[in-house]
Amino acid sequence: MTASAPDSLADARLSGDFRITQAHGLQFDVSAQDYAGGYLGQVDSHLYLQPSTRSKYGFFASLADVNGREATIAYLGAEGLFALSNRTVLEIRGGAGYARPGSYDFVGAEAWLSRAVSESLSMYGAVQLVEIQEDRLDSVAWGAEFGATWQPKESPFAFTASAGSTGMSGADSAPAEGYLRLGISWSLGGERGARQSLAARGFRSPRPFDPLLRAGWF
Repeated sequence: MTASAPDSLADARLSGDFRITQAHGLQFDVSAQDYAGGYLGQVDSHLYLQPSTRSKYGFFASLADVNGREATIAYLGAEGLFALSNRTVLEIRGGAGYARPGSYDFVGAEAWLSRAVSESLSMYGAVQLVEIQEDRLDSVAWGAEFGATWQPKESPFAFTASAGSTGMSGADSAPAEGYLRLGISWSLGGERGARQSLAARGFRSPRPFDPLLRAGWF
């Protein structure tokens, strides 16, 4: 596969985290991300348990829709955040979903590893895999991304710049697509900065069809 010239993208996200008990919480996200075929609007919910300061895990449900055409993605499963050190955090997610038009059933897995390099700056790497085995589409879509997030301790806003690549392999394959992304997020309440505790750190938004949307398969 050969990589194409990177596309420039932008995304925005609003997130709120609400405690139910000392150990349980509920997080909601509303986000938008642009693709060549239109904006993807998405709503996510995360129900989680935090039994210690070093782990936080639970279940997620996500519903996304592409504006201007009939394209809906539903995705649900399990996820977790784990503090490997006071600066390094691993986030993992796995689940199954359904998308239309096309009636695609799929399974996906994602992982992010982030490390704070200062009070306000963190670096991260991410990988994802999504498998679809249908008559009209038989493929394993993949993605990899590296980026940096700047979040001043006194600000509710976080700014992210990243570069990545996505592609598809298998019976229905597609060349790798490179991209550059700029993002901004706004979090309601909680700690600020790159060295947030797990209690203040929110789960990321799942985007299982990112490789397919870039390749024009969905």
